[in-house]
Amino acid sequence: MGMGLTTLAIGVAIAFGSTMGAPAQVATEVVTAQAQPSEAGAPATTAGGRPLAQAFGVPFPDLARRLGWQPSGRRDDVVDGREVRTLVYARAGRRLAWSVIDGPPVPAPLGATPVPVRGPATSQFESGGRVAVLTTRGGHSVVVSAAGVPAVAVIRAARSR
Repeated sequence: MGMGLTTLAIGVAIAFGSTMGAPAQVATEVVTAQAQPSEAGAPATTAGGRPLAQAFGVPFPDLARRLGWQPSGRRDDVVDGREVRTLVYARAGRRLAWSVIDGPPVPAPLGATPVPVRGPATSQFESGGRVAVLTTRGGHSVVVSAAGVPAVAVIRAARSR
């Protein structure tokens, strides 16, 4: 009996360990972090509304001018050993999070569907009740997500400069 429990425990540990920190899960873990409250206020903006902030050399986009999303907060996280910087935008009572992951691009999570756009590969997926988009910018992965917002709006935000 003791040997059977040990074998079961080892099998569970192997199965559990094979998904923890797996590169394909980084994007979904970032979405989980994005759902958390902001840790700081919005960064300063230019007179035109462009955030005066960047992460790992990637500037955060001006979502106010064309899409109506105003910077409202920010947060820093570490996911699978990588720094993640997030700028939170708000519009009509909704929150949209735009994150840059330090390091090389991460793969799309299982079940993600490619979005047919020009430029870097872009994938759409859902995680934790949020619509999410994964793309690349400046050699880094960018994850954008929101709850209660149409996928096309999240894709537009992810593609904005």
